[in-house]
Amino acid sequence: MKYLCISANPHHPVAEELRRQGQEVLVLGSAAEADAELVNGRADVLVVEAASLVQDARWLDTLRGRARPWEPLVLGLAERATDEDLSPLLSAGVDDFLVAPFPAEQVRARGVLLERRAALRRRNQSSQAAARGEMERLASIIQTQSDVALAGLDLAGVMRLLCERAQVLCGADGAAVALLDDGFVDYRVATGSLWPYKEFRLKMEGSLTGSSLQRGEVMRTDDTEEDARVNVRATRAVGARSMVCVPLWREARPVGALNLVSQRVNAFDDRDVRTLELMAGLLGAAMGNAAEVEARHALMDERAAALTALQESQALFAAFMNHSPAVAYMKEEGGRRIWVNQPYRRFFGLPDDASLDRLDDMNLMPETSAEHVRKEDQAVLDSGRPSVTEGMIPSPDGSDRHWLTYRFIVNEHSGRRLLGGVALDITDRKAMQAQLVVADRLAAVGTLAAGVAHEINNPLAFVLSNLSFLAVELQSVARELPLGRTSEMEEVLREAVDGAHRVRQIVRDLRTFSRGDDEAAAAVNLQAVLESAITMARGELKMRAQIIRDYRDVPPVEGNEGRFGQVFLNLLINAAHAIPEGKPESHQVRVVLRSTEDQVIVEVHDTGVGMAPEVRARIFDPFFTTKPVGEGTGLGLSICHGIVTGFGGEISVESEPGRGSVFRVTLPVGPRSRELGPPSPRLHLAG
Repeated sequence: MKYLCISANPHHPVAEELRRQGQEVLVLGSAAEADAELVNGRADVLVVEAASLVQDARWLDTLRGRARPWEPLVLGLAERATDEDLSPLLSAGVDDFLVAPFPAEQVRARGVLLERRAALRRRNQSSQAAARGEMERLASIIQTQSDVALAGLDLAGVMRLLCERAQVLCGADGAAVALLDDGFVDYRVATGSLWPYKEFRLKMEGSLTGSSLQRGEVMRTDDTEEDARVNVRATRAVGARSMVCVPLWREARPVGALNLVSQRVNAFDDRDVRTLELMAGLLGAAMGNAAEVEARHALMDERAAALTALQESQALFAAFMNHSPAVAYMKEEGGRRIWVNQPYRRFFGLPDDASLDRLDDMNLMPETSAEHVRKEDQAVLDSGRPSVTEGMIPSPDGSDRHWLTYRFIVNEHSGRRLLGGVALDITDRKAMQAQLVVADRLAAVGTLAAGVAHEINNPLAFVLSNLSFLAVELQSVARELPLGRTSEMEEVLREAVDGAHRVRQIVRDLRTFSRGDDEAAAAVNLQAVLESAITMARGELKMRAQIIRDYRDVPPVEGNEGRFGQVFLNLLINAAHAIPEGKPESHQVRVVLRSTEDQVIVEVHDTGVGMAPEVRARIFDPFFTTKPVGEGTGLGLSICHGIVTGFGGEISVESEPGRGSVFRVTLPVGPRSRELGPPSPRLHLAG
């Protein structure tokens, strides 16, 4: 047993007697010192003097709260057994008390009694916490999801709500939302111990939050004083010894972080990290959907109605679950389903009136999947404890679908045990991992292209120099030979020079398309970029269509040459793929370059198959593709959209089945571009 004695007397007789009896005793002179001790450690019993509680006993409640969930017992000390001396102890709700002169046998007896009480309390707290902790956490997360919907477009309110819920659910001292801003992270919303640091601005480099954003990973530290990734100066300023940082994602990139802090070391575990990830997911979705006013209001009304129904009666709980993005069900111990929600029915293709009487795992999924599900179900039924697992259950069309499933026991009044389950579809996460693999592969190809271009340049310079030398020498020799004797050699030499210059141009185009994204924005000549893109796409275009150029003089635009090249190359290749091979004389890909007063417009016209309205409406969605499985990621036009809008422009499409398509990119002429004026005139090519 560990005793924490608060007394001005460092050798208090009770403390000395407890030490003689083999107990661990620490004597501190003030409540403030005791508070600091409880932040980093734990005490089984607080020993307080009645005189310290006479004026104000609220500090004792504060100390008790500091030590939660393992709240210590309190032993009061009185100088006399009078009502005046005992009243402060009784009012403060001490668990037991001793009266001077504190005989050894009474100290021992109280110690034994307190030790039994402490052990009993710990057992009760542990069992109660284990039984209700996960259910309360899940219920709170579901409640939070509904509350976020009710908050509508109030993004600051959503941030505060998620900070407060995360702080409570994870037992943290404070929580904050930090948003990325030009190499810094700004703490826009803060609660608890972090509230005074709202609007605090921190450099990304050398901080745990910055590392989390740069790497796009969850970061957790159990002791900030021992972690090299942490900005110790900043964590000391806010009194943080434990931290968790979870990135907030928008359009496949981290834009901020949701943080938890505690004044205690080792304050957070994996469950807290998972909870914070769920909260961060909710906040990221809220940030991404803030502009969708009508959809958000509809969702707010729908979830408000569902929440009201849930509060009114247990019977309406199913109505709420039918509007949840998760699939939910209840089974008997034998595996037969007795209730499923609408997302569950939609996933398995079950009509609303389909009976559940004979519905089990073997009727819904392949045998191997059914056996795996049954094994996970049985583990929960045998242990009686909730579980969270990941697994793959294919959809009826055969595609792989990955699920995060929470299983728990539900006991009916009749004594029958049921198995409940809530599963969230994480296919999105697997697709994100696949996207990262593709991005890494593209980065490697870009690096290879830059290296190949560099390696070709050196021997190409020798080739051009030698060809020039041969041309001069051939002219000298020609004077000594019969007229016309060298004409064929001169023609071959000219063709070789033209070919070498074309190779040089291709090398320059490769270098353009392999440049990194970290280059600063500059004035870009779009005509030159278009010519490079046409050169790169020529292999796809030449067997399908004629290339028609319709260029006007336009001013430069502000942006990145390599990124614009990526956009136009993608549009040209898509145009080629929309046209069947074999009849290039019957089809055209027309590239138009023109400008208005403050915009430059690039159009790519094709005479291909065109698009139906339902395809045209989703053409810029991530992962949407009309190509066969394995031939496209569905990311090309989504990336183009992100690049164009990232530079302040717009991209749109016009298309009809059988009449081809027109993709239009509109870019603003920036102030710097206006100062530079239009580029020097270039030859307008047609054909």
